[in-house]
Amino acid sequence: MSILNMSKTMKDVQWSFISLATVSLSHLILRIILGRELGPSRLGVYTLVFTIYMFGMQFAAFGIGAALTKYIAEFSDNINQIKKYISSGIAGSIITGVIMGIALLLSSNIIANSIFTIPEMTNLLKTIAICFPFIAMHKAAIGALNGFRNMKAYAFLNILLNISVLFLSAFLVLFLKMNVYGAVLGFVLPTIVIGLLSIIPIHSYLLYPSISLLQNSILKEILNFGFYVVLGNSIGYIYAHIDSLMIGYYLNETEVGFYAVSMIFIQGITLIPSAIQRVTTPMIARSFAKKEYESILNLLKSVTLKVLIISLFFSLILLMFGEKLIVLIFEDAYLPAYTPLLILLIGYTIYSMFMSIGTFYASIGRVQLSYQVALFSALLSILMNTLLIPNFGIIGAAIATSFTLILLTVFHYIIIKHIISQVTKYDM
Repeated sequence: MSILNMSKTMKDVQWSFISLATVSLSHLILRIILGRELGPSRLGVYTLVFTIYMFGMQFAAFGIGAALTKYIAEFSDNINQIKKYISSGIAGSIITGVIMGIALLLSSNIIANSIFTIPEMTNLLKTIAICFPFIAMHKAAIGALNGFRNMKAYAFLNILLNISVLFLSAFLVLFLKMNVYGAVLGFVLPTIVIGLLSIIPIHSYLLYPSISLLQNSILKEILNFGFYVVLGNSIGYIYAHIDSLMIGYYLNETEVGFYAVSMIFIQGITLIPSAIQRVTTPMIARSFAKKEYESILNLLKSVTLKVLIISLFFSLILLMFGEKLIVLIFEDAYLPAYTPLLILLIGYTIYSMFMSIGTFYASIGRVQLSYQVALFSALLSILMNTLLIPNFGIIGAAIATSFTLILLTVFHYIIIKHIISQVTKYDM
């Protein structure tokens, strides 16, 4: 049985890796196209808009996908209960997506003109507001698939979305010359279509829509769980991307474009741990439900060590060839991205260990801890960026980000070690 489980786990990792590799490769190719076609300034505008979209998506999805992953894994033997969770989750995701879309629509003018003083962002933000209900459904659906450990369907939906975004964006920018608006429209339209298609793999688990789906205790349970997930994820997204936003606030969109190129290469460091995280989430949830704490501990040790070794290898490659790669892939104009890249490598290499088990708290039902640590990290990151960006520009942003990521990794491991120790002692 253990051999079969290991085989299933390896296949899950492979599909998860293929999915994330496709996502990262699509983002890389698209950023190269936009960087070459639009230049640093326009790339900076796109980066700011996309960052705001990703931040808003945390609230649109409202952690419902993470909740479905957890509850489906826990109730894997109870089909009727699973149907109730999935049906309530999809209904809830539509509501939260619509609310977030309206919120961005109403605040787009303030964000564009009062915060970033980039008027052209107004219409771009209004455009992305349309797709929030659909990305919320997509996240809920793939969260359910992750709970079933149906990583093949999970990967297919993610690959389909990102390939569609790449080709449509490239067509609109390169052939129709629609500039930044074409790039934005290129991810909005596929998101709407794929969001609807995401329901197909789970349609057999959906109950007939009724008002009871919005009034039952299961939806409340999902939203209560999702509340802490969205707090943790949104705050986590802030500390991970506050550097780009504050560069846009203190400096200009051109500097944001340089920094965006640095972050493109950082995706190589985060790719494998992010793929592994998709698989460790349901594994930890099942082991915790069965009180197999020793299995969880062994999993954490094995995964984090291997991820660190792999991340160090990729970091050394970028250290030696990063400057040449920037010139080769983009052009000489983007060379200011090299120094921030080197600094960011330090923080992300260390943080990659935690990324591989990043949903540990959600898997054991302790999402409040994720939110609390993320809140502290976000406040620290904002403080560091406020102090360093005005004086040191994008290099200061890279220093602030790396320092925060390292400190966050240390905090997480102290907390996880304490939790494992406590539950083991209590169970004995």
